[in-house]
Amino acid sequence: MERFAVLAPPVITPSEVPAGVFILAGGLVARGIEAPIHDLSLGFFRWLFLEYAPKNGLANCSPALEYLISPETAFYSPHKHRSVCGVLQSVIKKYKANFPGWQLSLMDSVPPGIAHSTDQLLDIAKSGKTPFTEYFSRWIKQFASTIDHALISVAYLSQLPASVELSWMLEEAGVKVTVGGSLASALKHTGSGIELLKKCFRNLALDDGRSLVGEDRPFLNKVEWPVFAENWKYFSSRPVIPFPLTTGCTWNLCLFCPDRDKPLSFSPAKNLEKILKKAPDNSVIHFIDSAIPSEGIIQALPILRQKSYSFYGFARPEGRWLKDNLLNKMADAGCLMLQTGAESGSEDILRRFTKGFSPRTAESVISAIAKTGIRNYVYLLFGLPGETDTDRNLTLEMVKRLEGKIDYMNLSIFNLPTKSELTDRAEEYGIIPGEYDSNKDVLRFYRPFECIDGSNPRLEARQFLNNRFKTNSIVNSVLQGTPKWFRAGHMALMEKSK
Repeated sequence: MERFAVLAPPVITPSEVPAGVFILAGGLVARGIEAPIHDLSLGFFRWLFLEYAPKNGLANCSPALEYLISPETAFYSPHKHRSVCGVLQSVIKKYKANFPGWQLSLMDSVPPGIAHSTDQLLDIAKSGKTPFTEYFSRWIKQFASTIDHALISVAYLSQLPASVELSWMLEEAGVKVTVGGSLASALKHTGSGIELLKKCFRNLALDDGRSLVGEDRPFLNKVEWPVFAENWKYFSSRPVIPFPLTTGCTWNLCLFCPDRDKPLSFSPAKNLEKILKKAPDNSVIHFIDSAIPSEGIIQALPILRQKSYSFYGFARPEGRWLKDNLLNKMADAGCLMLQTGAESGSEDILRRFTKGFSPRTAESVISAIAKTGIRNYVYLLFGLPGETDTDRNLTLEMVKRLEGKIDYMNLSIFNLPTKSELTDRAEEYGIIPGEYDSNKDVLRFYRPFECIDGSNPRLEARQFLNNRFKTNSIVNSVLQGTPKWFRAGHMALMEKSK
């Protein structure tokens, strides 16, 4: 019988099991195929902090990791958390100095050269001189003989350099490799460069995993608790379990959403019951939906109440969260944090791009969340085509009205997706799409654009954020309290500001 393993390559922040490998391995187990999870991102950072650092006279990371795994109180202290992350980042900074041109952090990995060039990634992988080579060599020596078929799940561009090297090294060791995950699927459906990716990987799986088992039905129909190859603790005070209530989006009408054509499907409630049956009692469920559906949460609440589970996830700030005392019921069931895509304080901007809610409603939802004691992590988006200083000021005014009610904030500058309805209707919205590195063969998810009226909303947004938005005392206070590293999982487990 063929021996499978599911691999997560670096770099993914090592605070929770990566969603792709968890669902893939859990789906395979539900179909009678044992495919242990090897989280090589967690393994790489454990090796770096606990083996490489002490042998090479770098900072002692053990106290920092001990704090992340077992904080002194029920929640992380923001000040101590910053200090601990600083220790880990200092080790990474000194380590990456051995690899000129590389950018490496707890959240990212960027090799020297042209970004996203598969030709260069292959050359770098075969050089045997990357930040991951020594760790991969040790891991392959230990485990390659136990694996016939490695399933590498790649979700982020930050994983691509290590994925190319890992695939090449495994095949050199005689292991069959199939690469899949949301990165490859997104390149096929909403980006450009999937043919280039095929140059790096001999076998690509571009679906949700069903092709591995010869099924036509959605892979998410059957998921159970997966098998882990090694019993390692993640760098988190509580186990964080990723789980989707849905695939697709309940709204699915935003003009610049690249996944707008992705059909909406719900995961059977029994999947969550099976996962939680074997999850540790103090687990935190990370609902990884594009947007948590209120009806899905309502069905999940009785299941979540069965044990001491907590949860968090991303939600659209729509009026349905204000009905039937739902937010209070979620707080009582253990909801720690909601990430809300408020995006803009401008009615015109939200209507133009069919977001499906108004700034007034978003403000009401965020205020209601704060009243329950659930943490608020608010996402704001600037630099959209047609955005003016008036629109940006309206967003600032909204944040000022929400003083004391926003715990964390994420500020983004708009990128035009390679494929979206807005891209197709570019002229109607006053923009002219361009090309990045038009003479280079690279992977792309976004395109530059110019505005027909000569404006440059991305540049104007950056200037506004630096000169006016971030300098506001209310905004600055929220940004100062927003952790730089580990992000959402640790934010949900952070002491709530008073």
